[in-house]
Amino acid sequence: MRRLFTNWTARNRHAKVLLVALLLLLCAPGFERAAAKEGAGAGVFLAELTDRALTQLTEPGLGDAEQKLRFRTLLNEAFDLPAIGRFVLGRYWRRADVAQRGDFLGAFEDMMMHRFLPLFSQKSGEKFDIGPIRRYKNNPNFVSVESKLRRVEGEPIQVNWRIRKIGETYKIVDIVAEGVSIAVTLRSEYVSVLKRNGGDVGALIRALREMTKGL
Repeated sequence: MRRLFTNWTARNRHAKVLLVALLLLLCAPGFERAAAKEGAGAGVFLAELTDRALTQLTEPGLGDAEQKLRFRTLLNEAFDLPAIGRFVLGRYWRRADVAQRGDFLGAFEDMMMHRFLPLFSQKSGEKFDIGPIRRYKNNPNFVSVESKLRRVEGEPIQVNWRIRKIGETYKIVDIVAEGVSIAVTLRSEYVSVLKRNGGDVGALIRALREMTKGL
């Protein structure tokens, strides 16, 4: 499992972009100012999330334990982790019992923490320009927010935020960088692991827990 995620980052040229996209969402002031101009609900959601993250995660003297707690809270506020978790597990979600589903979602959340939190301290000069915000024709509760990642070096990269409206709130369900979906990519990786282990969801959960031990 450790090799699995290392290989994903190494072979996918957009993997770093997907990671940076999340981090910039949580710490890039240029993103918040652009999004606020849009006025749409999804844009306001992203702007307010950015503002809250800037305040909470960059507080002077913030300890590691408190930063982890705040980051986990923001991760859950920003992303529909249960929906993403069900998607990445694919058909194996239906085969898992209630206990396994709960254990997997817990392990999946820890994996997201394990993957993203260490990168939070990395400084980046990239910023986002927000483009059109469009509703899905077949489901008005889903919107697509287009943006461009302006890099210090190199051409801009297109990043698309797929957002779901749940009641009066919004949740991110996927990030797509130049056609590469983080949810689809993770699903492919997880399903590969499950196939190699005879479809045993428990084996995947144990592997995830082993990788995030000590988080």
